[in-house]
Amino acid sequence: MRVWLLRRLALCAPTLLGVTLVTFALSRMAPGGPFSGLLDPSEGKPLTREQLASIERTLGLDRSLPEQYLRWLDRFVRFDFGDSLAADRRPVRAKVLEAFQVSIGLQAAAVVLMYGVGVPLGVYCAARAGSRLERLLGGGLFLLHSVPVLLLGTLLIALFCTGRLASLPLLGLSTPGLRPANAWEAFVDLARHAVLPATCLALAHVAGITRYARAGVLEALHQPFIHAARARGLPERRLLARHALRNGILPTVTLFGSILPWLVGGSVAVETLFGIPGLGRLSIDSILGRDYPTVMALSVLVGTATMAGFLLTDVLYVLVRRRIELP
Repeated sequence: MRVWLLRRLALCAPTLLGVTLVTFALSRMAPGGPFSGLLDPSEGKPLTREQLASIERTLGLDRSLPEQYLRWLDRFVRFDFGDSLAADRRPVRAKVLEAFQVSIGLQAAAVVLMYGVGVPLGVYCAARAGSRLERLLGGGLFLLHSVPVLLLGTLLIALFCTGRLASLPLLGLSTPGLRPANAWEAFVDLARHAVLPATCLALAHVAGITRYARAGVLEALHQPFIHAARARGLPERRLLARHALRNGILPTVTLFGSILPWLVGGSVAVETLFGIPGLGRLSIDSILGRDYPTVMALSVLVGTATMAGFLLTDVLYVLVRRRIELP
């Protein structure tokens, strides 16, 4: 396994290099520029061509594209992502780290919710396969999976923020002007703000988790060792928990590899809808503002998370089913 793991890690470097190269090319091909909308602070008029050329020359944006990419790559290998081209001119590393801390907590809560609901629901559907209640649950989950995240979030806002059941805050992750007396009060305020966005993210994916868990457990229930255990008089609950679930959980483990990039990258729709300053919102702001250094840093982060997700999936796959032979 060690040789296989080293071989997989060796493939990550050229893959990440390709991701940065494609992102760099696409960001430069987009029309407009980071300073096209700036105004002259002294006159209140748009900057002249000479002023724009002076700014681009100072930042090195007047150089050829291959030279700009090589200069970025030289800084990247030293983990220096430069300064943002947005109005705040903050270091890109600080902006991404700040947004990452917001997104990772919210997305982790959503993952716990979706697995905490989806796996038991999938096991139940597998154990009651073909029943009327199982078909009803399947239809409801199919409808839930078909609802766009933006519409789902809007419905939750209408129900719990503006309707008769309004009891939860709408925007942000903290109450403006609130000075919590202790850590517990701050946690409660954060939890109240995070309930709706985390629930929205979880509901958007819980149907997939349930479907994968149901299929895996249902397949395991038809294996010969399950029939042998049932013939020996093993209780059905123990049969499901100890044998069917352990062998049928594999599809949901492999699904985690595709969830990890989403976990790191954040959700543009949910973070924009609920006013959460996470990676998803930072991504859309950086793309619209042509903030090239921030866009490149985010592409590196999401690309690394994607490769780590696939690698983690393979490792978990082997750990869960040790009889699988490595290529």
